[in-house]
Amino acid sequence: VVAELYPETGKAYAIGVTGPPGVGKSTLIGALVRHVRGQGREVGVISVDPSSPFSQGALLGDRIRLADHFLDPGVFIRSMGTRGHQGGLAEATLQTLLVLDAAGKELVFLETVGAGQGEVEVIGIARSRR
Repeated sequence: VVAELYPETGKAYAIGVTGPPGVGKSTLIGALVRHVRGQGREVGVISVDPSSPFSQGALLGDRIRLADHFLDPGVFIRSMGTRGHQGGLAEATLQTLLVLDAAGKELVFLETVGAGQGEVEVIGIARSRR
């Protein structure tokens, strides 16, 4: 699917948001989404949470802070668990970003797990130029 959509990508700005747990990453993204939607722009949010090493399940609690945007058709929110993937993102984060880009989202916010200084993978896919 991504290979077919790839020619339609390259238009979205991908903005990485990272930092320790509890510093307000989700709150900041919620405020930015509200601002961007006020301008009439389409936006996507990919929010990554750590997975349990035992069950591989994830709480996906960041969605609660974005509840104001659930019913907005101009906002697409996708929560993902890391499922053991290292670097602060889920394995399918890049593919999800490309799908949102091809779907016409002008900005896509990438929220890392919030585990500390090892979250460097977001650097490789965040982009501020078209």
